[in-house]
Amino acid sequence: MPSSEEVYARAAKLKNLRLRGLQMHIGSQITDVTPFEQAVRKVLPLVTRLNRKYGLEFLSIGGGLGIVYKPALASGVASWWKSAAARNILTPEKYARQIVPLLKPLGLRILLEPGRFISGNSGMLLTRIEYVKRTGKKNFLLVDAAMNDLIRPAFYEAYHEIVPLSRKNGALIKSDVVGPICESGDFFCQDRPLPKAGPGDYLGLLSAGAYSFAMASNYNSRPLAAEVLVNGKQAALVRERQPLKQIWHDEKIAPWLK
Repeated sequence: MPSSEEVYARAAKLKNLRLRGLQMHIGSQITDVTPFEQAVRKVLPLVTRLNRKYGLEFLSIGGGLGIVYKPALASGVASWWKSAAARNILTPEKYARQIVPLLKPLGLRILLEPGRFISGNSGMLLTRIEYVKRTGKKNFLLVDAAMNDLIRPAFYEAYHEIVPLSRKNGALIKSDVVGPICESGDFFCQDRPLPKAGPGDYLGLLSAGAYSFAMASNYNSRPLAAEVLVNGKQAALVRERQPLKQIWHDEKIAPWLK
């Protein structure tokens, strides 16, 4: 397999190609800045040589900035509320503090793809508890949201932190938060220690900004949820809840069935 420099040397001889930059990417969901620093340090000599030879315009350092889906596990309801709010997040400031000094001497335009980092934790799926079902071994919280509203837990058992909107004292109860669709995969968590909650209480499913509406569907003839934009104490409805009739608006009856 040819080296990167050999590939650039060959591309430079092709009249219909223009060498503009270099792109690197080490993976996604990385919550520590050290791997990014190590990767940049490793690629710097190559970028320097290529830039000197071909006059590059940019270096793309990829994406991969992770977000914290799952806080440290707490014991007891008081410490649960603390851990739900506390996150050791990789911030842009921490990232820049270690990466910018390495990149600045290059004099190149730096490209970055922090999409999930920006949108992931900026959104929450808000749902209401409709029923509580208790068996000898299980505590089920049946909510009005379903797998069509946030598919990741059903799709590949992704973890989304679930927080009651009102604080209640008492012991944590291992609970399954499930939707109203008749599917065994219609759940948001299983055996999750949560504060006691009942019908009418609201739950927030966190880290849903990059996934909830973007991956939503009309499965089981469920309308798409409304979207609300929040800015401090201000809130605005930015997408109406989908009318049920809109789901079958484009359907036609076959002539022989009329």
